[in-house]
Amino acid sequence: MTWLEIIDSAVKIGLGALIAGASAWFLARGQYSHDLRKSKVSREFELLKDIAEKVERFTHSALKYWAISADWHRGRRSNPDAVKSDNLLSTQKELFGRFNELTSAEAFLLLLGQKAAQAQLRAYGEHVMVYRRSVSRSSAPMSDEEIEDYRMYILKARESFFERLNEMYGALGP
Repeated sequence: MTWLEIIDSAVKIGLGALIAGASAWFLARGQYSHDLRKSKVSREFELLKDIAEKVERFTHSALKYWAISADWHRGRRSNPDAVKSDNLLSTQKELFGRFNELTSAEAFLLLLGQKAAQAQLRAYGEHVMVYRRSVSRSSAPMSDEEIEDYRMYILKARESFFERLNEMYGALGP
């Protein structure tokens, strides 16, 4: 065997090893990037799911409060001296508790960089608070039209927010 054959064999083996090593490195880097992206999408999906659950619990409490307060206002039309029932007061306390969850959902949206969705959710919560104040401070019973307008706003705000959440969810995919 000559020196030329030995160098030739060494170059072939070395070049093969270099190509295999470079290929392995590129594949590992690609797999690592893919795993990171997959993990990020999974975390964001969990956050979106948590946001949806918090908003839905808030909406449930808001609609429950709406229904009980609407009955109270209707009753006040025939009996202006009607006092707030324990049911109305407990539902009002439940609604206050849900505002904490709504604030938490807003924080998650900001964490995800979704300022417009957070502002939309904040406006929704503020509108429910306006309704609660209207119920509490009304010296005269609210009309059925006023009561129904608040209910429709709650339902439309919920629908609009979930449409935005759906868009965010759709943007998670590849």
